[in-house]
Amino acid sequence: MKILIIFILSLIPFLGKTQNNLGKADDYGRISLDVFIPDQIEGIPSHAKSLLINKLTQAVTKKGMGGSGASPRFLLTANMDVLSKDVIPTTPVNEAYTFEVSLFIVDFIDRNIVSSTSFTTKGAGTNKNKAYTNGLRGVDLKNSNVDQFLDEGKRKIIEYYNSRCDFVITRAKALAAQKQFENALNILTSIPEVSKECYMSAMKEVGPIYQDFADFNCQVLINVATSCWAARPNSEGAQLAGSVLSQIDPDSKCYAESRILISKMEQKVLKDENRDWKFIEKVFENEVMLESLRIRAWRDVGVAWGKGQQPTYNDIVWIFR
Repeated sequence: MKILIIFILSLIPFLGKTQNNLGKADDYGRISLDVFIPDQIEGIPSHAKSLLINKLTQAVTKKGMGGSGASPRFLLTANMDVLSKDVIPTTPVNEAYTFEVSLFIVDFIDRNIVSSTSFTTKGAGTNKNKAYTNGLRGVDLKNSNVDQFLDEGKRKIIEYYNSRCDFVITRAKALAAQKQFENALNILTSIPEVSKECYMSAMKEVGPIYQDFADFNCQVLINVATSCWAARPNSEGAQLAGSVLSQIDPDSKCYAESRILISKMEQKVLKDENRDWKFIEKVFENEVMLESLRIRAWRDVGVAWGKGQQPTYNDIVWIFR
């Protein structure tokens, strides 16, 4: 636990600075929004969609709310509807569109729209793709209306954690009890620091859950390494098993058991093949050292899980119905 304790102690100065003051500009740095527009949203050409995503990303980044892909709960998404279309009899013929662009901050897990806004824009071009793109090029999303939209979203997100903190933490603990440790850690570490009481309550649960994760993961890796060694009780199998054992957190309960397996493999390889075990052991030690330096601390585990949980079209399509 020593490494984990040091890591948690390093956060204490930040815990003392958290607050629930909605008016502080630096609070934005504690809430992040990922921008997500499903590929299957009908009507928006791919180039226009990319342009819209870039503009939305710039807007939230300017507010200090840029996402990292780590929290799949709160998202910023958008849609474009055609309000009117006219054909301009020029050479070549141009298509002129009037679009309504709708922006949404959503809690896609609970299927709630947190904040929304919309505006109109016009674009013309020789085809639909160019008209959409031209309609977006002149749009400035770093304006007061979008600022108010983001402010409202921020306020609602903080309200969510302040009012439902017990539910959020209980759900995380329930997931951990089901051995869904990565999911549980992601939920707890996604709570913004600005929700002071909820954030600090979550931090009290994180350490034990991470330790349970490390202990559970350790036993899984021991079993895999043992199977590798049983299938090939020679230097080749020892190297395979050693590469698996190198992923074990040195602070986990069964770390000592991994050393016993290492010793067992060493004796067998020396006896049967008269090979120098030191080379294999050195590889193992170096990998453990590197793993310790970038220890899979609880936050990294949660973030890694979150990045693999981006929503799908079916998860988010209800917004646009």
